[in-house]
Amino acid sequence: MSKSSPGPRSYSSATVRALFTLSGTTCYFPDCPRSVVTFIDDEPFTEVQIAHIRAASSDGPRYDPDMTDDERRAFANLILLCTPHHELVDKRHPERYSVETLVEWKTGRETAMGIERQNLAGVNEDGLIEAILAAIASTPPQRKVVVELGIGYFGAQGLIEFPTETANQFVGLEQYKNLGNQILLLTVRNTGTLPAYWDGHVLYYHPCGIARAGDNYFPYDNPTLPCRLESGQSARWLYFLPEVSNLVAFMREKKLAIETLVAKVNLGSGESIESSPLSVAFLPN
Repeated sequence: MSKSSPGPRSYSSATVRALFTLSGTTCYFPDCPRSVVTFIDDEPFTEVQIAHIRAASSDGPRYDPDMTDDERRAFANLILLCTPHHELVDKRHPERYSVETLVEWKTGRETAMGIERQNLAGVNEDGLIEAILAAIASTPPQRKVVVELGIGYFGAQGLIEFPTETANQFVGLEQYKNLGNQILLLTVRNTGTLPAYWDGHVLYYHPCGIARAGDNYFPYDNPTLPCRLESGQSARWLYFLPEVSNLVAFMREKKLAIETLVAKVNLGSGESIESSPLSVAFLPN
C-alpha cells in the first residue's frame, strides 16, 4: 500500500520553528502586540495559529487551485496570527485581506528580522529554512517592551477590561458597580528576547504637560518595582480611575488644555517607552 503524501497542514518542525523565530515574539498582523507565547503560573502557552496566505482547502479564502499541497504547507505560504486576527482575516472579513496584503506582512516581518528574500531566490525549502535559522541565530538578542493603557474594573471577580473606545458607555453604570473599582490599566509587555526591568512610570496629561508618578492605590495588587519581565511576560499597574477623571475635570476648570493621557515607563536599561495616547474623551464622566 502506498503511503499518502503530506497534506497542506503537515508542517515540518523546521518550518514551524522558522515561523516562530521570525515572529519577533508577536502575531504577524501589523502592530498587533499579542505575544506568540504567554506565561500563566510560569507555564508557557502558545497564543497564535499557523495561517495560510493561500488557503489550505478549496473552501478557504485566497485558494489557488494551481498550487500543490507541498506548496500550500511550505514556509513561503504561511504566517502566524493570534486567534482574533486569524478569525478576522480568514472568516469574518477575508475580502479585506488579499494575497498581496498578507505577503506584504510576511515580507515586512522577515525584512525586519534581517531576512532578505531576494538573496534566497532559488533555494529549496530545506535550504531556505536552514538559511533563515542560521541568519536569526547570528542576530544579537533584542530588548523590546510595549506599553498600553486601558479602562475597566478590578474587584473580587478579577480584572475586567472594556474596549477603550466604548468604555465610557459602561464604566460607572449602576449595574456594573458590583464589579469593583474603576481602574485605568497600565500594561507593560516584554515582546523582545532579552529580559526587561520595569523601574518606574509616569502618567502625562497632554498637551498641558502635567505629569504624575505612579500613584499606588492598589499596593497588594500592583507589582513591586523594579519588576523583572522575561521574554513573553507582562505585568500591570492599576490606577484608580475616578482620581484620574477628577484631575482631568479640575484641569479643565482651570482652563488647562487636556486631550490625552500617555504613560511613560522607565526601564533598568535606561530606556523609556511610551504608550499610545489615550483620549480623555474615552474616560467615564
